[in-house]
Amino acid sequence: MSPRDELALPGPAAPDPPPAGPDTDAIWSDAALAAALLAVDPAGLGGACLRARPGPARDAWLTLFRGLLPADAPVRRAPASLSEDRLLGGLDLAATLSAHRPVWSPGLLAEADGGAVILPMAERASAGLVAQLGAALDTGEARAERDGAGRVDPARFACIALDEGAEPDEAAAPALTDRLAFSLDLSALPRAAVPEEPLTDAPATVAEIEEARARLADLPACDELAEALTRAAEALGVAGLRAPLLALRCARAAAALLGAEAPGEIEAGLAARLVLAPRATQLPQPPPDAAEVEPDDPPPPSEPPQDGDAAETEEPERNRDAQLEDRVLEAAAAALPPDLLTRLAVAAAARTQVQHAGAGAERKAPTRGRP
Repeated sequence: MSPRDELALPGPAAPDPPPAGPDTDAIWSDAALAAALLAVDPAGLGGACLRARPGPARDAWLTLFRGLLPADAPVRRAPASLSEDRLLGGLDLAATLSAHRPVWSPGLLAEADGGAVILPMAERASAGLVAQLGAALDTGEARAERDGAGRVDPARFACIALDEGAEPDEAAAPALTDRLAFSLDLSALPRAAVPEEPLTDAPATVAEIEEARARLADLPACDELAEALTRAAEALGVAGLRAPLLALRCARAAAALLGAEAPGEIEAGLAARLVLAPRATQLPQPPPDAAEVEPDDPPPPSEPPQDGDAAETEEPERNRDAQLEDRVLEAAAAALPPDLLTRLAVAAAARTQVQHAGAGAERKAPTRGRP
């Protein structure tokens, strides 16, 4: 069986009868595959939001991801207390005084160029830190400006946001997670579901990932895949264009990893499962019943086409595009949790409760200077 056959859509079939709890094997398998794809294209895929408390599952995933990166790839931690000078870079005061000219020291983001930045307690990251990370992820650069002088350093990295939130309203900021291809929830994984040696059971070897990196730039563009992923995102209620673009990059990374000449249905379905399904805000609507759809007026007769070959191939091409869109959406829908709507309702209620609590506290706060 080829590697592409192992990733056949829409994913592993559920046992009969279905398990009462989450499929922990599938959760770890998808998380490990996301780590391998992220190692193939760290900057292109942006990174991953890893929701899990400190423990074996999170440690195993981080060990796997670090082990799949090149040996010389830098990995830096960005704690919430990090200063802006340390993050973006700043003037080296001692070197500046000695050289009688501005001497800049690179920041942490520049040091992570070609590797990864790990953000602990991402749910508590300040708005300023999130904005600076987002700008670097968008541009691939770290920009520092001090006293009329400035410096721009390359900063292409993957951001691993460690989300340790315990409640639905405690989560990493969407301004950051929207820029990260993968959203992985390992909080339900027991120790028994986590391999003792993650690199031994990795979906790819370091050598295979290095070969995939070399092939990635030569893969052709696939407009039909981009359209299929965009339509799937729309059906799942995923707003914006970042998610379909990240899904397309995921499909390309998968094609490079599997040695395919171009990303196809299997890679697009995999991308829909890993990138689009965790972002879903609604269940895809079933197609309307043919019996309930009123037929339109018959079209007026048209003149025979001038080019017979074009007329014969146009309809099959439309059918292939529609089938591709259906298969991609099926792959994403198969990965949706059965209680998706309940989870979304709980998260929305929690956010509303927090907002109301904050507004009530403001109204009850005493006003200074009044009796």
